[in-house]
Amino acid sequence: MSGSISERKITMPETLIQVRNLKTYFLTERGVAKAVDDVSFDIREGETLAIVGESGCGKSVTALSIMGLIPNPPGEVVGGTIHFNGRDLLKLSEREMRHIRGNNISMIFQEPMTSLNPVFQIGDQITEVLTLHQKINKREARDRAIELLKAVRIPAPESRMADYPHQMSGGMRQRVMIAMALACSPKMIIADEPTTALDVTIQAQILELMEQLSETTGTAILLITHNLGVVAETSHDVIVMYAGRVVEKADAHSLYGDPRHPYTQGLMGSIPGIRADDKSTKLEAIPGMVPSLFGLPKGCKFNDRCKFAFDRCLQEEPELKVINQGHEVRCWLFG
Repeated sequence: MSGSISERKITMPETLIQVRNLKTYFLTERGVAKAVDDVSFDIREGETLAIVGESGCGKSVTALSIMGLIPNPPGEVVGGTIHFNGRDLLKLSEREMRHIRGNNISMIFQEPMTSLNPVFQIGDQITEVLTLHQKINKREARDRAIELLKAVRIPAPESRMADYPHQMSGGMRQRVMIAMALACSPKMIIADEPTTALDVTIQAQILELMEQLSETTGTAILLITHNLGVVAETSHDVIVMYAGRVVEKADAHSLYGDPRHPYTQGLMGSIPGIRADDKSTKLEAIPGMVPSLFGLPKGCKFNDRCKFAFDRCLQEEPELKVINQGHEVRCWLFG
């Protein structure tokens, strides 16, 4: 394939990962929890897809399914396909998936202190990733690690190499995690709630950094978050999940400009000033609680919290339907 990444992005970005009808269930003594139920999406080179929703909606389980990290038992991917660069990840052996993880797909977790080893220096942890996956010597790995710290805007990277995680702020630690994720030049990064533990200013810096790195390297990003506000400026496409199902899917402009599903509207209404046409100052909470996966309501899974629910919503679950070009909604209000 010829041409630079930027040239390919301008002409026609290629589909990097294609998830179709993914189903990940957990078999427990209480019954079967359908954590991810029939989820489909594509991500193209150099683009960002955000998956949003409240805790327990299936966002992180979707990410772990892609990485092949679902604990079995009790969890299992029971259906669907995940094609990455033409290969179905669900058909690969654990040994083959270990090669994919880190080399081709990297993951950034919510809290760096659970991923960084507190007794090893930052530099050692980055160089270990490089020597393990890239088969380069320690000197080359050190030089590359310093370059990575520069790329994520950590000042004085040479001296920071000797720091331990506790000597860095939360924002700096998250930058180290991004540097480690970029170490092997992966084609895709999965960022699972990467800014939740950070203050608003640092959140914006981290998201801006990820966006710029994606633009310059061509790396695709799957951004997992509960907060629609953090993805308004950074994502190309957005999926809204509820109780394991996709309830709305659209490009970011369409979703933020004209959210259609009542759940999406509720999420928008709980964030101040997220929509350009919203002049109100009153914030609205979504009534009720996220239902247990062991006790989902009949019909539409959102019906017990929805102010628009009518008889059909209580009896039948709607399909995900296209209402405008590229805009899909699972709601009986749209037929």
